[in-house]
Amino acid sequence: MQKVEYQQIETAGGLALHLRRMVSEDIPQVLVLERAAHSHPWRPASFEACVSGRQICWLAFLDETLAAYLVVTYGGGDAELLNLVVAQAYQQRGIGAALLKFAQDFLRPHADMLFLEVRVSNRKAIDLYARSGFFEIGHRKNYYPAHNGHEDALLMASQLRMNGFGG
Repeated sequence: MQKVEYQQIETAGGLALHLRRMVSEDIPQVLVLERAAHSHPWRPASFEACVSGRQICWLAFLDETLAAYLVVTYGGGDAELLNLVVAQAYQQRGIGAALLKFAQDFLRPHADMLFLEVRVSNRKAIDLYARSGFFEIGHRKNYYPAHNGHEDALLMASQLRMNGFGG
């Protein structure tokens, strides 16, 4: 197994999380969380792209237990939040907000804006993003596959730094 380095962050409530980048050996465990969280989960190849460096995936552990993960990518002055999952047993404990803050801080030197898409029906996620400084910028019709067709996506963005204005 590859050598991994941990960082510690805390939730607003003081819960200590240990973060590290995903390695290939983590993919089966990450897929368990992914499949539990999404009706149309990512395929293993999507997570393999994280390991190869096209995207970045951080895993958040409580003790030895994988509690959450977050996937981002950046380039050309913009960044995108591609996936954020908090295991059902650990939701409503500030883990998602702590991961978002960590990602925003990490991405700030690399990007002016952080973008994301979220299912319009996912109120918990939309509320989390709004509390974390994201604002609505548009909609994508029929963006997500759903059990009975397709579902719209809400487009949101967070300004990480002021482009050209000294931020």
